[in-house]
Parts: sequence; C-alpha cells; structure tokens
Amino acid sequence: MSYQVIARKYRPKTFEDITAQEHITRTIQNSLRMGRVGHGYIFSGLRGVGKTTAARVFAKAVNCQKIIEDPEYLRTVTEPCGECESCRDFDAGTSLNIAEFDAASNNSVDDIRTLRENVRYGPQKGRYRVYIIDEVHMLSIAAFNAFLKTLEEPPPHAIFIFATTELHKIPATIASRCQRFNFKRIPLEEIQKQLQMICNAEGITVEPDALQLVGRKAHGSMRDAQSILDQVIAFSVDRQNEGGISYSKVAELLNYVDDDHFFAVTDAVLERNPSAMIDTAQFVIENGYDEQDFLEKLIEHLRNILMVQNLRSPRLVERPDAVRERYLRDAERFSPGSVMQMIDLLLNTSRELKFQFEYRFRFELALLKLIDLASGGATSGASAEAPGTPQKKKPVMQH
Repeated sequence: MSYQVIARKYRPKTFEDITAQEHITRTIQNSLRMGRVGHGYIFSGLRGVGKTTAARVFAKAVNCQKIIEDPEYLRTVTEPCGECESCRDFDAGTSLNIAEFDAASNNSVDDIRTLRENVRYGPQKGRYRVYIIDEVHMLSIAAFNAFLKTLEEPPPHAIFIFATTELHKIPATIASRCQRFNFKRIPLEEIQKQLQMICNAEGITVEPDALQLVGRKAHGSMRDAQSILDQVIAFSVDRQNEGGISYSKVAELLNYVDDDHFFAVTDAVLERNPSAMIDTAQFVIENGYDEQDFLEKLIEHLRNILMVQNLRSPRLVERPDAVRERYLRDAERFSPGSVMQMIDLLLNTSRELKFQFEYRFRFELALLKLIDLASGGATSGASAEAPGTPQKKKPVMQH
C-alpha cells in the first residue's frame, strides 16, 4: 500500500476532531438537532484551518442514517456514526450524494450550467445532495451570475457549501444568500498538541520546542504544520523510528535563524556596538540566510519586545519559557518609542529590498541605522560604551 501523508491520514472525521473551530461546529450541530439546515453556506478563512474538512463532515452528517433514524443519538451525539451505509460509502469515496467541485479549474459559465443541471436530481439515498465548491472566489462574474437563481430557489434536497480563502472576492449577491462562517487561525498551542498526538501515534520521540518551531512556521495553518512535520520526520527519523526529532534538526531543515541572533542585534543596539552588528549581518549573509526573511523575523522579535512592554507579560510571545524570560529582561532596557521607530525602519527597508539592488549593503545599512535610532531608546544604565566613544553621553531613555 502506498504511503499516505500525515495531513490525509489524520484528517478529522467528526466535528469533535476539528481543532479550534468550536464556534462553527457547535452551530452546525445545533442546526442539525433543530432541523434548521440551510441551503447555502460560505466557509472562509486561512488555508489549512479546516474549511473543506468541516464541509465534508457536515455533508456526511446530514445523510447519516443513525442521525436520521435515532432521535436520541441526534440529540446527544450529533456526529456521523461512520458505521451506516451512507457513512461507509462516503469514507470509501463512492457516495453519490456528495460532490466536490473545484472552482479554480472549473470557473466558466458552462461549468455552472452543468452543475445546475445535476442539482435537479435528488439524492440516491438519504436526504440531501451536498455540493462542496472549493476556492469559490475563482469563479468568473458571469459564472456567479449564472448561479444566482439556483442559489435563490434551490431544490429542497440540495445544500451548497462554498469554501474560500478570499471572502471579499465573493459578490454580495451570493454572500447574502448564504450563512457565513469565518474559520479562525489555529492557536500555536492547539497545533503543538495535535502534532504531539500524531508523533505519539507514529511512535516518534520529539522535543516540545521542536514542535513549537514547526507550529510557528505554519502560521496558524494545521495542514501546513502537518506537511512540515512529514518533512521533518523524513529528515530526522530512520526506518526503525530511531533518532527522534530535536529542535536542532528542525532548525537545520527549516533553515531557521535561532533567537540568539535576534537578541544579538538588540544587544548591539543597546551597547552601541557597530562591530557586533556587522558580525551578525555577516553571519546571515555567509550562511546563506535570506536577508528579507531575517528582517521579517527581526520585526517579529521587536514586536515581542513591544508586547512585553505594553502587557508587562510575555503571554503573547510564542517562544519557549527560557526565551520568554529573556524578553522580560530586555523589554525593560528599551523605550516603547524607540522600538516602534526601529520597526518602522525595518518595515521600510523590507519593502525596499523587494524592488532595489544592493541587497547586502542595504541590509547592513539598516542594521547599523538601528544603533543610531537607539539614541532615544536604551537606558543609560543598561547600555555599554562602544570602543572609542567618549565617556560622557547624554541619557538615551526618556522616562
């Protein structure tokens, strides 16, 4: 049997398994219990957060024979049973009551006309025929218009579920005829917990910090996190499942710049040490890291300092506890105004690097300019004298 990737192998099969979208799964389950199933739904949100998965579980539930025939099961469980003929057909991919339609490659008026013709036919078994239309924002305006009448007066057996990552591209005439559900970005803790469960099921040892790094790289997308984990396992673990996944291996594979180097930048700013700043720039360049990516992560580093300063807590800093403690200490050494000035400088530099040449020089220049900006931002007691500078300096933080 061919290998099945983690994102498919561990795809949720019930509402309960869908991570961090309880506001949506609860609403759908309540609508099933009350018999208030609509004819049109829009599922929007970031890629890989469960839109199509939720649509499939919903489609499976509305035709589940146990939900239809057993009022007590409907009231107390409200999950597709996975055992009835309808659920088994769905799992085997042979159900004729569920149709998935890719709007990215079938976006013309003719494609919609064909869909409209098929909608007239009732379900083979069960109550509904469910049409899941992925990337619905890719339909042409003419195709949307051709779909309006069907969506306004659909057959009683038809349910349309539109999944999209770009809700703003859907015409208001379509959106107003549907119930809209916005899927949230999945919190890092939930991603880390799910990845740990997968590693336990696969018999793979893993360091918690390594999973946190994978989760941060996924930026709130569970599917991205699972795909990265697949890659990490292939890199770290041998055939006998020996070796395990360590933080260092994940950082090496993902070409991740360690937090120490971002703290080295802010330390050089505090110490007004251009030599140390140039050394950090050389490390980035000589090790083949992308300057643009380094600046983006440096902006995130300064953002973490700013959050700690304003909240007096590192609770919004997605880092291991030891690194959080370091942010707590360093946040006291800058003024919020100087941090915001440095972020503005880096944002402007990041934009310039996309369109201009001399990347290396502009990158080095931006890091050196941070030291000049610090003249209004580091505490006089915390800053060190740079070699060759006068002993008398005016205080650089205004309380």
